[in-house]
Amino acid sequence: MATTGNFALWIRQLASAENPRARLICFPHAGGSANFYFQFARGFGGLGLEVHGVQYPGRQDRRHEPFRDSIEELADEIGELMGEWKDLPVVLLGNSMGALVAFEVARRMEAMGNPPLSLFACGRVAPTLRKDEQTHLKGKDAFLKEMSLLGGMGNELLQDEEILDLILPPMRADYRMAETYCAAPGTQVSVPVHVHIGRTDPKVNEPEAAQWRLSTTGEFSLDTHEGGHFFFTENGDRLTDAVSSSVRDALAAKA
Repeated sequence: MATTGNFALWIRQLASAENPRARLICFPHAGGSANFYFQFARGFGGLGLEVHGVQYPGRQDRRHEPFRDSIEELADEIGELMGEWKDLPVVLLGNSMGALVAFEVARRMEAMGNPPLSLFACGRVAPTLRKDEQTHLKGKDAFLKEMSLLGGMGNELLQDEEILDLILPPMRADYRMAETYCAAPGTQVSVPVHVHIGRTDPKVNEPEAAQWRLSTTGEFSLDTHEGGHFFFTENGDRLTDAVSSSVRDALAAKA
């Protein structure tokens, strides 16, 4: 494992494994942090997966760093770090904006000859479908209404002005990246892509999620779960099982 300070700045370990067979790297949603996946990571206990979360610049202990300008710029930096990490196979998982970042990181890992085992994309339309709803340009009240609609933040946080002063800037910056991103038609990875969405997610429906099929030349699957945009925060067992099964099958195929 790389031990440089820069690596530790970006990649945070959330769960260890005694004899890990692979690493799961989790990419947060807009405004999210690595610790968002802490509870989800605990579900992999005993499954042989080491779980890590990505910490984007501009939030929490990185709040004094400048925001990045695009999904591609963010992926360039993360992809370079991931290229150094070759002692164990890697699986990428992203939710919402994180799914786009994970997709772009997968592309860079493939270009470096170190592709991930698979990519799990949750709660996001396909990379070639641009949804520029211009949420990042809305006034504070309208922006907070959007946050409330998606869930993932308690209402008490949305009423706390001091906390809002900390979390709104990175949220706006992330929304701008996500809403202005669109992969060119034909942009693909070759690794398996597994898409998971919540049945009541207001941001993505099954036809939009199914378009991820065009983003890979490899295996594709689409699963719908009960719940909304952050369906796995309340019941992530099916997603945990899917990731674990995917790793097991991929490693068996390699063997």
